[in-house]
Amino acid sequence: MKPHVYVIPLLALSVLSGCFMSAEPRIKTGVMLARGPVAFCTPDEPPCKIGYPSGDGYVIPSEEEGEEDLHLRFEALTEAAGVPVYLGEAELSDGDDTAWSYIVARPTSASVDGAPRYEIAMPSCSDLDKARDDQFGMVRTDAYSCTVTDLAGLREFLITDYAEKFADPAWWSDEN
Repeated sequence: MKPHVYVIPLLALSVLSGCFMSAEPRIKTGVMLARGPVAFCTPDEPPCKIGYPSGDGYVIPSEEEGEEDLHLRFEALTEAAGVPVYLGEAELSDGDDTAWSYIVARPTSASVDGAPRYEIAMPSCSDLDKARDDQFGMVRTDAYSCTVTDLAGLREFLITDYAEKFADPAWWSDEN
C-alpha cells in the first residue's frame, strides 16, 4: 500500500513529511462535526473536499476511478482560542491494505456550498523530539513518519506541544 499516494489527492495536502500513521484504527467512536455534509479545506490545495455523513464519520468520494473513497472519523481534542479542535483519523485503503493517518480539524465561520467549513492540518512527527517517542507511544517508521501505538499518547503530545499552534490562525493557513 502507498498511503502517501491517497492522502495527497484526497485530503488535498501537499506535504506528508512527518505524518502520524497507525496500522489499526485508534478512534473507537467518532463524533459528527455538524448535521449533514462538511467541507474539509486546506490552505495549500483548493478546492475544499465535501465529506458526507456515514456511520460515526464522513466519506469523501473519490474523484478518480479505481481509487477508494476516503473515510474520516473525529473526536474532540481540545479548545484553542475559544475554538474546538478535533483529532481526525483518515482511513487509507488500497485493496486489502489499510492504514490510518491522523489530522486535526477546526471549524471556521464560513461555509462551502451550504456545508460548514472545517480547516484541516496534519501535525508533524518531525516536531516530536525523538527522546520523547516512548512518552507518547510513538515508533519512528522512517525519517519522516511515526507509528501511533497509543492514541492517548498522541492526544497528549498534540495538546501539550501544539497548543500555541492550534491558537494561531497563521499555522492553520500554513503561513509559518
